[in-house]
Amino acid sequence: MVFRRLLPKERLSENERAVEFLGYIFLSPIFFLSIGASVSVTSLLIYPSLIVLVWLVAKGSKLLSSFLFFHKLLGNKYSLLLDLGLSVRFSTSLIVQFILLGSGLISLALYSALIATAIFMKPVIIIIYSWVLSKGKPP
Repeated sequence: MVFRRLLPKERLSENERAVEFLGYIFLSPIFFLSIGASVSVTSLLIYPSLIVLVWLVAKGSKLLSSFLFFHKLLGNKYSLLLDLGLSVRFSTSLIVQFILLGSGLISLALYSALIATAIFMKPVIIIIYSWVLSKGKPP
């Protein structure tokens, strides 16, 4: 995205594939490896309740808001499914958490708990989403 604003359009079209390759194939894995390398396994083992607490607060707030605002429009089943969709963490939230850790605004234990909840929820979200969506027609 940055290169689109910096390079002239004719040069960008020539180099766009190389830039995308560099970004998606080379730099992205390095970034995600650095996120994983920053996680403290010791903190996760010492404070397992912090993972549960982070999960409960994040899940509870999304569950309550999606159910309160959308259960009349979507019904109970799909308003709860909306909650699950809101639980998906994208790489932008990982970037924000990584920046907060680097600037010292959150502790290593909290950062590790945030990353662990994201990792643990990925398979759950995929399994439940595919199971629920295959069992009926959305509203």
